[in-house]
Parts: sequence; C-alpha cells; structure tokens
Amino acid sequence: MIQDFLTKEGKDNTIPVSIASQMTAAFRKSQNAEKGTFTEAAWFSAEQITTLTKKMTDLGGDGIRIYFGRYTNDIIDQINKLDYGDKIPSTYSEMNTLLLVVTKTIDGKPCTDYFIDKDYGDPIPQPTDPENRAELCPQFCDENSKLML
Repeated sequence: MIQDFLTKEGKDNTIPVSIASQMTAAFRKSQNAEKGTFTEAAWFSAEQITTLTKKMTDLGGDGIRIYFGRYTNDIIDQINKLDYGDKIPSTYSEMNTLLLVVTKTIDGKPCTDYFIDKDYGDPIPQPTDPENRAELCPQFCDENSKLML
C-alpha cells in the first residue's frame, strides 16, 4: 500500500536553502570518501528537462520519478556504444547519477513507470526511455552554491 504523504497536492513542496544545505551535507557525509571523489550534484539542461516534460504531457503522464543510479566502466562503455546521445566521460566511473522516468496512471494505478516496448536495435531513443547523461559534479560544479558548502 502506498501512503500519500502530500497534503497540499504538491502546490509548494519547496524547502528552505538552510535545510537543503543540511541534506546535501548529510549525503556527502554518507559517501565515506574524500570530497571530489563522489557525485555531489547532477545538472540537466533546460532543453532536456523541457523535452522530458513535453513527453510526459504528450503521453498523458502524471509525473516524473527520479531513480538513483551509478556508472561503472562497463556501463559507460555500453552507453558510449549507442548511436545517439552524448558520450559519458570515463571520469564518471563509480559516480552516482540520476535517471528520470515518465510515470502515468496505468490500469487504474497512478505513478506507474511508463515504458513503451520497442525494438532496441533502432538507433533512435525510445520515447519513454529513462533520461540520463547529466553533467556531474565534481567535474561540472557550482563551487559557490550554498548547497556545496
């Protein structure tokens, strides 16, 4: 059973920067590694976010689920062999990443991950494949962000 914790239908689910800063500091502390050796942030371009939200709207989606993932050398090699999309730098090996997935109501169940099964031999990315290929920090950072302190 999924418990619904949202009481205001997501109208203002922001949090103060001071609390967000505590959350990012707790994440960094949990990484058990020296600063600069783990993923501190992921950046997606406005174009990529806009494209994803357009897909969500066009397909009747009800939201976007964010999965946490991790790059390995083998995964980077597999991604870089694809005939589309940006290449992943080898420096991302053993770093965390994000996967963004369109969700929609399917068979009366809301927030279901929505994938369209198609032939993956096609070099064109599938319309509902998870979005990835963010720019990762420590390679691409805003060192002056209050969330990086």
